[in-house]
Amino acid sequence: MSNALSHDESPSRRDWSRRGRDVAIVLWPSFLAASVETMVFFSKFDPIAIVQGTSWADLITTHDGGYALGFFFFWAFTTTGSALTLYLARTESSR
Repeated sequence: MSNALSHDESPSRRDWSRRGRDVAIVLWPSFLAASVETMVFFSKFDPIAIVQGTSWADLITTHDGGYALGFFFFWAFTTTGSALTLYLARTESSR
């Protein structure tokens, strides 16, 4: 006889609310996409060279700062797309 609890009986198991699932559905894929976009984009472009001669040059003084700013830009952009996709899927009219 086994003392192990089944998956459904696990005391640490917690069901997510619909809003929590929606947030995870939007943020996780957009995070992964932004990670890939950041790697691809910055393999071709230098963040310091991009901001030279602009007002951003005082803010982005290191490559790491440029990578971080680029990542958050890509993440915000892809989050918008993921949220729109979820919205369209949730509001689809039944035929």
